[in-house]
Amino acid sequence: MAKKKKKLKRLLIALPIALVFILIINLCDQGILPQQLQKPLDAFNNATDGLLYQKKTTKALSVHFIDVGQGDSTLISCEGKYMLIDGGTSDVAQKVENYLESQGVESLSYVVGTHPHDDHIGGLVGVLGKFHVDNVILSGATTTTNSFKRLLNTISDKKYGILQAKIGNTYNLGGAKFTILAPLAKYDELNDMSVVIRLTYKNTSFLFMGDASSISERDMLSKYKDLSADVIKIGHHGSKTASSTDFLKAVHPSIAVISVGRDNSYGLPSNEVVRRVKDSGAKLFRTDYDGTVVIESDGKKLSYKEEK
Repeated sequence: MAKKKKKLKRLLIALPIALVFILIINLCDQGILPQQLQKPLDAFNNATDGLLYQKKTTKALSVHFIDVGQGDSTLISCEGKYMLIDGGTSDVAQKVENYLESQGVESLSYVVGTHPHDDHIGGLVGVLGKFHVDNVILSGATTTTNSFKRLLNTISDKKYGILQAKIGNTYNLGGAKFTILAPLAKYDELNDMSVVIRLTYKNTSFLFMGDASSISERDMLSKYKDLSADVIKIGHHGSKTASSTDFLKAVHPSIAVISVGRDNSYGLPSNEVVRRVKDSGAKLFRTDYDGTVVIESDGKKLSYKEEK
């Protein structure tokens, strides 16, 4: 009887330890642990050829819609090359930097600030200061906010050149290519000055809308014969002023992602937009419910996983 009690006691001690270990490994695999834990575990995993979790591969395309609360930040990785579209607010800058490090990012081929609102460019200041960046792409829109001033000052201090988004310009990212589709005019509203990007990797495609509203969508519908994409990052966090029925019909995505903060004061995403997206036939992900969403492409098929 005494031996059985000892075994039971050991089991009761070992079980919670095992559960905590499994939880830590799972969080490490997602790249969301504090860096003082993430870095040594990643290093051990790499040294042991993926003993703890599957080693990250750089052979295909992966698009990471990072959960930055009420804001936007998307990391794109293709064959060892990296691109960041927006960086959330300044409050989540450290989270974005930690996430990039967890994915093995040491330098970025491109950093895109879709438009000068704090929930898109605030976190880019830290990224530009911490990582080497080859190219910075901005929409050409300006504002007098402190966030935008800090961004420009950081770019100047680091001696990075600015590529103004020019319609039709195409750039390479590993085996992927991306093209600037918008803004197509000088709009009064900063949201409509958002850089819109269509990225293709072999037979798969992604559309990143920034905060472009139905006004920008209308102009794109008039200019482009083909706006189709397998995945769309929904514009303006699911606001009803974007993602018009006609535009979603033209894009005809199989997956849609809304980057939005939980219980935000704006009431986003709009129920109307959620309905439009679902009516389009797309599978919908939301960072407020699903956390960071990662969509991968082998050039033919898409796979996905969500944090929550």
